[in-house]
Amino acid sequence: MPHNQVFIILNGEDQTILSENSNKIILAKKKLENINHDHTLLQTNFNSLEDLIKANEIIKSQFSKIDELIIVYRSIDLNMISYQYDYNHIKKNYQELMNIIYFINLIVPLLQNEFQFILSFEKDNHYKVHFNNFKMSLIRYLETLKVDLIKSININIKILN
Repeated sequence: MPHNQVFIILNGEDQTILSENSNKIILAKKKLENINHDHTLLQTNFNSLEDLIKANEIIKSQFSKIDELIIVYRSIDLNMISYQYDYNHIKKNYQELMNIIYFINLIVPLLQNEFQFILSFEKDNHYKVHFNNFKMSLIRYLETLKVDLIKSININIKILN
């Protein structure tokens, strides 16, 4: 039986995590050209809670349960000097983090009893301090969620670099 996957594509792509025999819903900022598998694309900029609430409703209508949530945040190309002082970029980064945590909280009732988070991130880089903070904050949140739900859902967190 195919399993149900929800993808959150913040940046970049990772073809290695696409499964042939799965039902996929992809939340992304734009149409992804390299995905040839059948999928439902929900476009959002991840700054709008309304978009994420609508996405949750669509996911609920298509899936009774979710087996995996995959978050892709790779291939970040930044001007290293200006990025660390660009207030709008910093604000957007942390707003996306808060909204993704909110979205995960929305979909908790849909999580399968055996559930997996797959995080496809690039390696830490001391020049990308805000990306590193995003990554570590999300991992810490998921670890806390895992402990909180241990009696009802067995959560596995897989981090790909």
